[in-house]
Amino acid sequence: MKKLFAILLLAGVSSPAMANLSIRHQSSLQHTVDAQQATYSRLGNSYSISGTNVTTSHTASGASSATTNGIGVNAYSASTGVGTVGTITGTQSGTGSFAFAQSWTQGDIGGTGSEYLDFGSVSVTNAGTQNSSANAPGTITAAHAITLTGTGNIGSATTGQFVTEVTAF
Repeated sequence: MKKLFAILLLAGVSSPAMANLSIRHQSSLQHTVDAQQATYSRLGNSYSISGTNVTTSHTASGASSATTNGIGVNAYSASTGVGTVGTITGTQSGTGSFAFAQSWTQGDIGGTGSEYLDFGSVSVTNAGTQNSSANAPGTITAAHAITLTGTGNIGSATTGQFVTEVTAF
């Protein structure tokens, strides 16, 4: 009876294993080539003047008389926006010592016909080098072996990837 009970117990409690598996293998290559890029900043005209015990005068372009306390910018180009510095005269006023300083930064050209290389602050990154059609970025065999051949070019990247996915349901 004990033997029969053990056999019935095993037969009634255990069930056959039912499992479905899905296995997927995937290999891929990716090759990217960077584009050229340029960043630039146009520098504007900048003029400053300072002093103590000094009177300035300046005759602007086309003016018939000097302007007292003139700032020294002669003219701006209507097509490019670039300024030119005129002549400024400093005369001591009052008694004692005097100080006079001026600073001029000529701006970059502007306008729609300008090339970016005309600007004062330019950073250019050249485009990457692509592979020729005879030189593919790599190969993948039927056994999913990956060989990368598209590496080493400036501004490019090649990636090989193998993925295995196992799903039990």
